[in-house]
Amino acid sequence: MRLFILKREFSAILIAVIIAAANCSAPRHLPANEVKFIVLGNTSPASPFTGYPEKLDYVLKSINQENPVLVIHTGNIVRGGNEWMGITREDVCRQYRNFLDQRKSLRPILHILAGDGDRYNGTPDLFRHYTGEDLFYSFNYGSIHFILLHLLNSNDRLSPDQMRWLERDLEAHRYDTAVFIFSHYPLPASPQSGNRSRDGGDLHGLFLRYPVTAVISGSMKSLSEYEKDGIRYIAAGCFGYNYEDWHWGFYQYYVAHYDGAKLTFRGICVSFPGNSYRPKQL
Repeated sequence: MRLFILKREFSAILIAVIIAAANCSAPRHLPANEVKFIVLGNTSPASPFTGYPEKLDYVLKSINQENPVLVIHTGNIVRGGNEWMGITREDVCRQYRNFLDQRKSLRPILHILAGDGDRYNGTPDLFRHYTGEDLFYSFNYGSIHFILLHLLNSNDRLSPDQMRWLERDLEAHRYDTAVFIFSHYPLPASPQSGNRSRDGGDLHGLFLRYPVTAVISGSMKSLSEYEKDGIRYIAAGCFGYNYEDWHWGFYQYYVAHYDGAKLTFRGICVSFPGNSYRPKQL
């Protein structure tokens, strides 16, 4: 009996030693302070009645080759509108279904902002139904914080609830390595562009209190950027996803790389094969 007890105690000690050794030898997974991500937007079809951006498939294939951690879509995945324009609910639903079918080929995680064109009869209800996305939210990749805000046009402004949420969220992540903020419409935009959010000045003052590295939007078709008080404001416009689009001179997406100290941001023009210029039969 005494021998059995000794064996059991020895086994328990041996197991504890093995577990402790395993814990000591296991690598420590420190929070990531480096990230590579893609920004794209304005991928809607040429018409609400066709429902298919023909060149998007080639763009998604090119993005896969970049091997990013995640993709941020800054809005306008469909061409919405209003019933009085002759656009039916099914016209918009068909576009959303086609987009969801196309996005299946994309390997990295995709986050989508609602754009001004993603509304039907003035609401983003169909956007939320088909994408499952909240209108504003945040997430972390390691110690890098990403914030997605809901701002659609120059007449729009952050709702009181969204502003309170933003203030709390920034405060909760004041010690993160970097904060990247995304919106469909610029907030604020370049002083030269004349396109400014009504909350632009107040938001810039808020951002200065936290480690905000860049504020990125996507409602326009081309790229513009300026820096203010150490914060980069980037209008990352995209264009050229339909067979009839004159895509030369426009970027289809942007590759962003943050190394823990510096952000590089470069536009990509996709080389489309010749047959991408002809409409597909739907």
